[in-house]
Amino acid sequence: MRKIVLGILSLTWVCACESSDPSEPQGVTPYRLGQALVIGESEGGELTTVNAACDTDACDAVRERCGSDAYADVVLDDSGNVADVLCFRGNLEVEEIGLDPVGSARAGNNTVLVFDSEDDGDDVTGDVVLEGNNSVVYGKGADVSVIGGSLSIEKNNAIVRGVSIAGDLVIDKNNAQLSFTEIHGDLTIAGNNTTLAECVVHGQVRISGNNTVLVRNQFASTGAISGKNLTCNDNVRFVATEAADAGGANDFDAEVSCGDAR
Repeated sequence: MRKIVLGILSLTWVCACESSDPSEPQGVTPYRLGQALVIGESEGGELTTVNAACDTDACDAVRERCGSDAYADVVLDDSGNVADVLCFRGNLEVEEIGLDPVGSARAGNNTVLVFDSEDDGDDVTGDVVLEGNNSVVYGKGADVSVIGGSLSIEKNNAIVRGVSIAGDLVIDKNNAQLSFTEIHGDLTIAGNNTTLAECVVHGQVRISGNNTVLVRNQFASTGAISGKNLTCNDNVRFVATEAADAGGANDFDAEVSCGDAR
C-alpha cells in the first residue's frame, strides 16, 4: 500500500458555533449531539432525539453503547431489531479539510476528519488512510464530499459517513461502520463486525470477515452476497443509467440475496 505524507494535508479547526436549530451541529462537532438517525425502515432514516422521553429500543441502544454525549446512526435488521449503532462521540479531535483540494489524508487515533459541503470536485485528490483506532471520516453527503482515490481502513472502530470514494475501499480491521457512502470501486471486507447502511457500491463486493451487517444498500455488480454470519435488510441491485450519471436515479433490478459462506 502506498504511503501518504501527512504534511500534504492542510488542516484547520472547525468553528465552535452554537445554533438554535436542533438539526444543526453544536460545539466543535460536525453533528448535533443527543440525536440519532434510525436506518432500516424508511429511505434516508428517521431522526429522533435521544432524551428521557424516548423509550424506544433505538434510544436505549444509543444510551447503552454511545452514552449521552454522542450522535448516532442506529441500524435495524429486517425484524426491526437493533443490528448495530454507529456512535459519533463528542470527545474526539475534530480536523477539517479546507475548501482547497489536498493530495492525500490520514486520520489518527480518536480523530474526526471533516469534509466540506461545497460541490467543488475532489476534496482529497488521492487516497485517504485511517491509521488510528476510533477514527472517523465525516462528509456532508456523497454528492459533495469526494475522495478522488481509495480509502483504506487499517485500524479498529473506524466510521465513514457521507462521502464518495472514487477508488476502492479496503477494510482490514474490525468494527468498521459505514453509512451514506458511495463506493465507485470495489469493496473488500477482511475484518470482522463491519456494518454498511444506506451505501452504494458500484464495484465488486468481497467479504471474508465475520458478522457483516448490510442494511438498505445498493449494489451494482451482484444480486447475491455471501459471508459468514451475514445480517441483511432491504438491499437492492441497481443498473446504472445515463440519467443517474447526470444526477438522476438508477434503475433497480431486484433485492440482493444474502447467503452464508462456508
